[in-house]
Amino acid sequence: MPTAERHTSAVESTMTESEKKAAAAHLKDGASIILNGSVTSVLGNPGYAAYAASKAAVRAMSRVMASELSPRGIRVNVVSPGGTTTPIWNRAAPTPEAVVALEARISQAVPLGRFGKPEEVAKTVLFLASDDASNIQAAEIFVDGGATGSPAGAPVYRG
Repeated sequence: MPTAERHTSAVESTMTESEKKAAAAHLKDGASIILNGSVTSVLGNPGYAAYAASKAAVRAMSRVMASELSPRGIRVNVVSPGGTTTPIWNRAAPTPEAVVALEARISQAVPLGRFGKPEEVAKTVLFLASDDASNIQAAEIFVDGGATGSPAGAPVYRG
């Protein structure tokens, strides 16, 4: 693994671990921790090995954290967005027209046939933080229009 990839992987996973240790002492019993994952951790996208590994490490770490913090009633979950309309795409698609074209192309691999909206991810986080999710522990929720759960339903595979 090249140095830059090692650095990315180490930073992505150890920063979260050190933040967990620092924060856990300040959390009230019954609190909720929601970590950011990514569909990239399971899709096998070429060129994203370090990023995918770091997000897989977040998933694994969340499960350990859930085991460690469950005695205090602290819930630990992961939200993993898929393609979502945010400025993260601006480097790959620097103009509004390019963004529209990129979203249309990628959406062909999403069963619901569209990019997600930031507020859909935010609502998932809010749900996990709420009392309505009081029995959800060590889960990873993919907010990806079905890209990871039912990829064969994507428009690209329909007749």
